[in-house]
Amino acid sequence: MAAITTIGAVAASLVVGASPAHAYGTLIVRYAVVDTDNCARLAGSLSVSAQGDYCVLNDSADDTFFHKDPGGVAIKVEEHDSNGMVAKQEFHPYGETLWVYDTRNDGDTVYTDVYANGFYGPYAPPGTSNTIDFAKVNLDFPEGRSIRLDVYDDAGPADLITSVGGGVA
Repeated sequence: MAAITTIGAVAASLVVGASPAHAYGTLIVRYAVVDTDNCARLAGSLSVSAQGDYCVLNDSADDTFFHKDPGGVAIKVEEHDSNGMVAKQEFHPYGETLWVYDTRNDGDTVYTDVYANGFYGPYAPPGTSNTIDFAKVNLDFPEGRSIRLDVYDDAGPADLITSVGGGVA
């Protein structure tokens, strides 16, 4: 019986030891999947409103404006800790563009992979001394391609923070 307990303890320590480090600790993820025909939120909890030719999702960094795009579905993901937003990602179907943001100059960032009938990434903001850094990536997918954003705490990819799908180019 002692041998079984020892084997169990060793196995448990291997599982715990193999887990990646979390630079951010626990993050709260908020997101929206948005039909860009009519600005209807299809999933998630972020508020969406129609304003002219855009679907608007407000945030503390620079807000999000998805251009209306018949047949397109946009994705916005925000990561927050107890002090506010630390990062966000946006997939814009009009032009098939990914925007990745680091919204806090804290020496860390998140990485985003895109799955759309293939793997693209990892993408991350440039990491300057600015409070808010961003990168804009032209993905140029064919129309109708399904999109999923996977957000990681490192470029590995390991330490998955969230995975949000439902976008359509």
